[in-house]
Amino acid sequence: MRPILERLGNYLPAAIALALPTVFIPNAVDSFILPRMSIVIAGACIGTGLALLLPGGPGLGQLRLPLIAAAAAALIAFAFSVSWPLSLAGAYTRYESLPVRLSYLGLLAISVWLIRNERGREWVVAAFVFGTSVASLEAVIQAAGRVDFRPDGNIGNANLLGALIAMAFPLAVARGFRLSDRFLVAWWLGAAVMAGGLYVSTSRSGGLGALAGCLALVVFAFRRPLWAAGSALVSGALVSAALWTIVFGPLSLLNNDPARSRLQLWPDALRLIAARPVTGWGEDATGLSFGGFVSADWAPGVTYDRTHSGILETAATQGILGLAAQGWVLLTLLRGIWRHRFSDSVAALGAACIGYTVWVLFNFDWAPATGAFWLLAGTAWSGVRAAETESPATSIADGASPRGTATARSLVALALVAAAVWLSVLPVLAETWNWEGRSDLAVRVDPLQSRYHWNLGRTLTASGDEHAGVIELQRAADLGETEPQLYVDLGDAELRLGDEASARRDYQRALVIDPYYAPAHQRLADLGA
Repeated sequence: MRPILERLGNYLPAAIALALPTVFIPNAVDSFILPRMSIVIAGACIGTGLALLLPGGPGLGQLRLPLIAAAAAALIAFAFSVSWPLSLAGAYTRYESLPVRLSYLGLLAISVWLIRNERGREWVVAAFVFGTSVASLEAVIQAAGRVDFRPDGNIGNANLLGALIAMAFPLAVARGFRLSDRFLVAWWLGAAVMAGGLYVSTSRSGGLGALAGCLALVVFAFRRPLWAAGSALVSGALVSAALWTIVFGPLSLLNNDPARSRLQLWPDALRLIAARPVTGWGEDATGLSFGGFVSADWAPGVTYDRTHSGILETAATQGILGLAAQGWVLLTLLRGIWRHRFSDSVAALGAACIGYTVWVLFNFDWAPATGAFWLLAGTAWSGVRAAETESPATSIADGASPRGTATARSLVALALVAAAVWLSVLPVLAETWNWEGRSDLAVRVDPLQSRYHWNLGRTLTASGDEHAGVIELQRAADLGETEPQLYVDLGDAELRLGDEASARRDYQRALVIDPYYAPAHQRLADLGA
C-alpha cells in the first residue's frame, strides 16, 4: 500500500497544478473562482492526509517556523475579525477566508512533503505550463470570436489569466533553453501561446510579472556575485521603466482602468490599515470596512472591496502580524532559492514566484492564481531541501510507525478528508443548486454563505412572503454580505412592511460599505434624510 500512496503523493501536486488553470463548472453562477477555491482546499487537505500516512518523508527545514507563524497570524486575525461568518466562509466569488489562507500554506507544505524526486518537480512544471497554455489558447479563441468581455481563458478574470502567465511563461522559457530537452519545441510553442494569451487579455500587471520572471532567470544564471548584482540592478531598472510606461504612457488608460487610480486608492488603504494595525479586520473583511476610508469616488459605479495591492491587503486583513509572518516565509523561501539556484529546476520555479510577486503588488490574492503560487513555491522549496541533503530525494525512514502513532495519523487523515468535503465539495453543491434556482437547498448545505440567503430572501419577497423574505435578507446581512445592494433590498422590504426606522438604518449601512452608492442615497432622499 505504501508504494502506491508514495506514487500518488508524488504526482498529486502536478494534478493540482494542472487543475487550477483548467477546471471550471459550466452549470453555476460562479463557474470559475469557486471550483479553484475548492481545488486549493481539497488539495491541501488530501495532500496533508497523504503526508500523515507516509511518515519519514522530507521535512520543511527552515520554513517550518515561518509557516507556523503565518498560520498562527491567520488564526489570530480570524479571532479578532469584525465578521466571523464572513472570515470563515469568504465573500461570494472572492473566498479569501481563513480555510483558504491556511490551505495556501498547506499547498506549500504538501509539495515539500510529497514530492520525493526531481521527476515530481518536473511534472509540476509541465502540468502547470500545459494548463496555462490551454487557458491562454482559450483566451485567444475568445478574442477571435469577438466576445463582449476581456478574454480570460475560462479563468474568470483576465488579470487572473495574466497572473498565471506571469508564473508559467518564465518556466517555459527556462525549459526552452535546455537544448537537450526532448520537448524543446513544445516548451516554445507553449511560450508562444501564452504570449498570445497575455496580449488578448491586456493584463498590464501580467505582462510586468512575466517580464520580471524572465529577467530573474538572467540574474539566477550568474554564479559570480558581482555579475549577479549588476544584472539585478539592470533588471530592476528595466522593470521600473516598464512600470513607468504603464502608469504614465499610452497603456495607462487601457480597458478604461487608469493605472494611476491605484495610486489614489492606496492612501485610503493605509488609513484602513492604521485603524486596526496589529491584527487587521479579519480575512475577507475588507469589503465591510473599506467604505469608511475611501476618500473619493475614484471609480464611479464601483464598490471597492479590495485595496488592489497584495501587501496592503494582507496588512488590512491580518495586520502587521500577518504581514510580518508572510514576509518571513517569503524571505526564507527566496534565500533558499538563491543559494540553490543551480540545482535542477529551483531557479525556474523561483523566477515563476517572482513573476507572481510583481503581479500581486498591483492586485490581490485570489485562489486561481494564489493557489498556484504557493504550490510552485513549495515545489521550489522541495528542490532546495533536496539540494540541502545532497541527494535528489530525501531518504525515507524504513520500518513502520508505532501502532498508536499510526492510528492517530490515520484518524487525522480521515478528519482532513471530512474537512475537504465540508469546505470544498458542499460549497460546489450549494452553488449548483443556486444555479438551478433552489437557494432554499443551497442555504442548507452552505449556511454561512450570505449570497444564498440573499437570493432566498428575494425569492420569498417576490412570492409575496415579505416577513420570511426579510428574515432571510437580515440573515444575509448578519453573515457579512459585502454588496451594498443587499442592504437596499432589505430596506425596501422593511419599508413595505411599514418599518421606516429599520429601512433607514439599512440604507445607511449600505453607505457604510460604499459611501457613493447611488440607490442608497436615493432611498434616503425619498425618506427625507
